[in-house]
Amino acid sequence: MFVLANCARAQVAVTPAETTPSIYVVNVEAVTPEREDDYYVNLLRLILAASKAPNEHIELRFSDRQFTQWRWLIELSNTESTNNLLWTVTSNHRETLLRPIRIPLFKGLIGARLMVIRRQDEARFKQITSLQDLQQLVAGQGANWPDTAVLKANGLPVTEGVGKEQLYKMLAAKRFDYFPRGVTEIANETAFLQRYDLVVAPNWYLSYPAAMYFFVNKDNEELAKRMESGFERLIDNGEFEQFFKSHPRIKNGLPYLVNRKPLLLSNPSLPKSMPINQPRYWYGETGGGY
Repeated sequence: MFVLANCARAQVAVTPAETTPSIYVVNVEAVTPEREDDYYVNLLRLILAASKAPNEHIELRFSDRQFTQWRWLIELSNTESTNNLLWTVTSNHRETLLRPIRIPLFKGLIGARLMVIRRQDEARFKQITSLQDLQQLVAGQGANWPDTAVLKANGLPVTEGVGKEQLYKMLAAKRFDYFPRGVTEIANETAFLQRYDLVVAPNWYLSYPAAMYFFVNKDNEELAKRMESGFERLIDNGEFEQFFKSHPRIKNGLPYLVNRKPLLLSNPSLPKSMPINQPRYWYGETGGGY
């Protein structure tokens, strides 16, 4: 899931005795639309609020446009684009296209990947004892997802699809054997598991260093600095930690790691600029070390 935004300032008519307030408008791509517990939108609100001036009002406006993730990336990289903010998993290639806000939105937990499987395959997955065993099976992942490149680089066969809904259907139809999903994603996708009689594979989960960032157009340094200062302020005052720990994505996702061991993978597309040595940004010791 990701967001695309267009920021602009507007003035509100006031009497001469008043100070003219500044309105910071952010046009956001539809996010199912605006669920009360949406992690990204609520975090975005907190960040922008933490960076706003005393006499500034921030307004989010939701769009109804629906593009693939790759289309949004290309759209945002266009210097003439009126859109200027999205969230997605980082990679070397994506950081050549866009300007990252290098603070992991999920403290690196996006690299802890549960394997969703068909219920009737539980016994087969219980027999897995190593990465070599898993290499005999086929994963399903999205075309152009950074995770797809990670799996392939570790010798794991992959069948590609477009979007998570299609991939869940493909898994149920036996087009592949398992669908890796982030521990921060699974709590929002239980409806798919119930609909297609799927379960989370026992014993193991995939683990590799990864981060999801907010990104802006490379020419939009003003918004980039604003996002960075607001996010750092939330970390310093403890508000981000409180938001993170209390959110259903985290509270309902972390229990899946209990009684499961990590199958460690390398991530060759990991940007060298990732701030792995800054503990304040990560859950655990380092990104992906769960």
